[in-house]
Formats: sequence, C-alpha cells, structure tokens
Amino acid sequence: MRLKGKVALISGAASGIGAACARRFIEEGASVVLGDIQIEKGDAAAGALGPNACFIRLDVTSDSDWADAVRLAQSRFGALTTVVNSAGVSIPATIEDETLEGFRRTIGINLDGTFLGCKHGVAALKGGRGGSIVNMASTLGVRAGAIFPAYAASKGGVRLLTRSVALHCAEQGYDIRCNAILPGAIHTEMVDGYIAAGEAAGATRESVIEGFASVHPMKRLGRPSEPAEAAVFLASDESSFTTGADLPVDGGYLA
Repeated sequence: MRLKGKVALISGAASGIGAACARRFIEEGASVVLGDIQIEKGDAAAGALGPNACFIRLDVTSDSDWADAVRLAQSRFGALTTVVNSAGVSIPATIEDETLEGFRRTIGINLDGTFLGCKHGVAALKGGRGGSIVNMASTLGVRAGAIFPAYAASKGGVRLLTRSVALHCAEQGYDIRCNAILPGAIHTEMVDGYIAAGEAAGATRESVIEGFASVHPMKRLGRPSEPAEAAVFLASDESSFTTGADLPVDGGYLA
C-alpha cells in the first residue's frame, strides 16, 4: 500500500498509460479521479476500479475543466496529493506535411494541457498536504524523429516545463515535487494506430511491431504497466528527494 491515503487526479486515464496508472494507484491504496474526454471508456474504467475511483470529463486544454476536476477530487476524497498528466496525442507528419492546425492541436493537448495540469496541481497541493506532480514526456522529447516535429516539440517542452515547476516549488518552499517519465514505444492504443497505418500501407503487423522494437536495445515494446510503475514510485514517499528529474522507461533507447 505504497500510496495509502494519497488522492490522485490522472488525465488521459480512460486508456493507455493513464489507465494503467489509475489501476496501479488503486492497487497501492490511493483514491483516484480519472479524467478524459472519452466518457464511456472513462466511466467503465472508473467503475471497474471500485469505490475509490470516479470519472470526470476532462478536456486538458480547458482551464475550467481542470478546476472542476480538482474540486471533484477534493470534495469526493479529500486534499489532492498527486496529479499525473498523461493525456496526449501523436499524429506523425514531417515538417513538410504537418499543418499549422495540426501542430497547434498537438501542442495544445500535450504541452498546454500539461501546463494547466501543473498550474492547477500546484495551487491545490500547496494549499493542502503537498505531494507530487508526474508528467508523461517521451524519449522523443530528447531524440527527435523526422516524422514527429509536433510531438517532439511538445514533449521537449514538457521536460523543461517539469524542471521549471520543480525549481519554483523548491524555491518557494512548497512540499511539491515535479518529475517527468520518458516512455519509449509502449504498446498502447496510440501505437496500435501506427501499426494499423503500417498495415494499411502494405506492411505486416509483425514487421511494424518489429520496427518499433528494434530501436530499443531490449528489442521489445514496453507494456503500459511499466511507466505506471514509475509513476507509482514518483507519487510515493519513496521519491521524497527526487524533483525535476527525467525517468526513462524505454528499454535502453536513451542509454
């Protein structure tokens, strides 16, 4: 029960890494508000987790949605201690093919959404018991890919935003830590979309998966549970002297 007594708000929690985080947080004793724009999936996910979980529709680009989600968490479970910014999108396109609209959408969800999660998280945590903010960045925020200009820019921004928030909280004497997780290729619905696109272009499912796996020294895709385990550590008191850090969960990709 490493998170016993913790109260967490997790964005993007209807699927993928966010959903895996919600499951592990509940298993470790936390109470969790799952936020997502996927209402049916979010409701079902929260329902499956039992009485210590609930769902709220959360558009991470909406300031008022974040305020509503924090209020729900605190009215339902008590003082918020943890925010996990996991919502994100990834749509491949080179700089020649990407549109300004597409670029702004990716930045809006991945970076603006994380900014709002941090802003509302700091306001709630500093007025309560303190705690931890965990941001999902990416290995592509360190080593860019030619077909990911928007995604790489957004996740690079998340990494430096994380450090800025961590330094501010330390300088102000807030008992708030802020860290980033850098997943490699994790087999989530997002990666399934790339696999489907590869199949549509004539590749086999196996060859697309092998292509993703081959860039990782461990020669496989990650499982959603693996970055979720890192999130448990960063949300727990075990990481009480860790802030402003990047924690890769990438099969050795950045080594």
